[in-house]
Amino acid sequence: MPYIIDGNNLIGSSPDISLDDKDSRQKIIYILKKYQEVKNNNIIVVFDGEPDITLNRESLKNKFTIRYPKYGDSADDEIKKIMNKYSNFKDVILVSSDRELKSFAKKKGARTINSIEFYFELKRVYHINGKKEKLKKRINIEISEKEVDSWMKIFAEE
Repeated sequence: MPYIIDGNNLIGSSPDISLDDKDSRQKIIYILKKYQEVKNNNIIVVFDGEPDITLNRESLKNKFTIRYPKYGDSADDEIKKIMNKYSNFKDVILVSSDRELKSFAKKKGARTINSIEFYFELKRVYHINGKKEKLKKRINIEISEKEVDSWMKIFAEE
């Protein structure tokens, strides 16, 4: 199920990331990538303006894409072009608070989520996943070969 995300709209809706922050795109992408790792969904983020050359393209995976509109187009135009490529809109989710975009998506049969709602979902998943990662670091669940040999001797004695 692909998520098509209006990147600047998501940043503008988030209470703790500002569009004025020069690192705002990196911050939202970091959170989105963590979300994508947990949910394993396709994510397409569309930003207005010039491409950010500081973003590490190599770290992006096949299921995570960052797009920018062509010169003269808006992110909304690019999102509509992306959406028009899908034939089954039931699986498409548009993340935006833009009324025109949401209306366009709904007419196509896609689901929509307001940016602020999605942001809080991102933070919830990020927080839960962070707790799991901390727990994994605290508990060493790997067993060394020496430990396996010891247990094998105990159970092989029968």
